[in-house]
Amino acid sequence: MACRFYLLLLVSFTLGAAASSSSGTRGIEIDHAASTLENGVYLTDAHIVYHFSDETRKALEHGVSLQIDIELRVKKHRPLLWDKTIATTQLNYMLEHHPLSGYYLVTNMANGRRRQFQDLAGALDYLGTVREHPLVMRELLDSDGRYIAQIRASLNIQALPAPLRPLAYVSTRWQLASPWHGWIIQQ
Repeated sequence: MACRFYLLLLVSFTLGAAASSSSGTRGIEIDHAASTLENGVYLTDAHIVYHFSDETRKALEHGVSLQIDIELRVKKHRPLLWDKTIATTQLNYMLEHHPLSGYYLVTNMANGRRRQFQDLAGALDYLGTVREHPLVMRELLDSDGRYIAQIRASLNIQALPAPLRPLAYVSTRWQLASPWHGWIIQQ
């Protein structure tokens, strides 16, 4: 029964995509990001802006959960070799819409905490706000090294229901990801 629902949803999205020419902005942008040192730990603040495609919004409104992954990493710049990754961390969120109540839910996948929002704009604003997320301990960085922190956010296609994944892999309307956004860690 669930497979039929996803198959109908897939056909609906395919026909809708062929019939409409979407000309709006879509994708994910890192508006800004920075780190500060507090108690021996670099903490990251960032603001991410999400522009979902019509297909992605439609899927969400029809009960398809979307997983958003936010990746952070610290690299040591090395002039003669490729940069060395010192630390990585990831934030994973599940975004859901409950059609009966009309509410949007955002679940932190690491700790299970949920937040409820009356509209998609509020949920996306919450997803786009990274506050004081631990990035790397100061003791892991050499005092004479040059370090670059980076962040990116993406829609996790692997977390979509199996019948939607083939479409998501071939359609640019589903491939929502920001490029890596970097900044220098001030020591």
